[in-house]
Amino acid sequence: MPAKNKIEVGLVLQGGGALGAYECGAIIALLELIDAIAVPGRDVALKAVTGVSIGAINAACVVGAADRADARRRLRALWDDLALETPPLWWDAVNRDLSLFGLPGFYTPRADVWSFATWTSLYDTQPLLTTLARHVDFAALNGSATAFTVTAVDAVTGELQHFRNHDHGKDKKVTVEPRHVLASGSLPPGFPWTMIGVRNCWDGGLIDNTPLGDAIPAFSGTDGVDRILVVMNLFRMQRPLPGNLFEVNDRLQELRFGNRIRQDRANARNINELVETVGRLAKLVPKASRDVEIEARIEDAGRFKVLDAITDIDLADPELAAEAGVKASSEDPAGFRDFSQATVKQRQDTGYKLARLKLTKLFEAHGLLPAAH
Repeated sequence: MPAKNKIEVGLVLQGGGALGAYECGAIIALLELIDAIAVPGRDVALKAVTGVSIGAINAACVVGAADRADARRRLRALWDDLALETPPLWWDAVNRDLSLFGLPGFYTPRADVWSFATWTSLYDTQPLLTTLARHVDFAALNGSATAFTVTAVDAVTGELQHFRNHDHGKDKKVTVEPRHVLASGSLPPGFPWTMIGVRNCWDGGLIDNTPLGDAIPAFSGTDGVDRILVVMNLFRMQRPLPGNLFEVNDRLQELRFGNRIRQDRANARNINELVETVGRLAKLVPKASRDVEIEARIEDAGRFKVLDAITDIDLADPELAAEAGVKASSEDPAGFRDFSQATVKQRQDTGYKLARLKLTKLFEAHGLLPAAH
């Protein structure tokens, strides 16, 4: 495929607790490759970054930065702070579950045990506000040309709330602050809802853990643009049957939060056929005969053709892992709470290698990088 001179990239980040360390490594690989293809004469723009839960935290580091190098630095520093130092000789199973007792810079166990009967959560998440303020430049985020969106759900109405740094249709931009990102990651029953205005907000992943719909409208609908939408997929599709109730609950969370991208891929073909039909019909009508509203709808429909170009970095794909030369993930379903330092480092390295391999092939196929020999 010959390279185009205008490249638009979108990034969608899932929630998944400690599995977000894979995203960290994968994002760093993506940003490095964007640097590599941004040669003179070629316009490469990161059009949108959307995220939910831990993906929202990673997204904030990317958009709330001075440039791509600064974003990489902020991501690494964030995960250095989130990683939990553990004694080297402890069992892996113990290290995995130590975060149940709190994670400095993220959350702490509640101390008001005398009011346990009225608790609606187990932890206090206020420490994350300080961590976000330290690692994210919110002034840069709110002023960025990159569309940033994180989501949360109103615990009372069940409505999905979008917090954006750009206007979007009838939705007006907000001044994004640490509490908006915290709201996106306020997963019950562990974490309390976060108040945003008069709304009590929980984790947006409860409704949609892969916010594709917030990234697609940021792409232009004009011809001559190469549109690339990258989605990070954190969860395994297949797993042996659980052996106890704890494993049943962990597997439930894995299925709940991991399957959306696979469903979207199955639906993409139908959407693309519809968009193709709209495009063909539009060519039969002279431009002079189209009113402004119809012209806008045709252009809007063109953006959804980007679904054909979804590239999901499946961070739980054993075949991709083998090709990248890394050990296939043997994550147990409870891996989303393993913030131990060694595991975070291993996941960052794995995410980087998997994304670097897949995205290099993608950019080569688009003519943006010379093919390897």
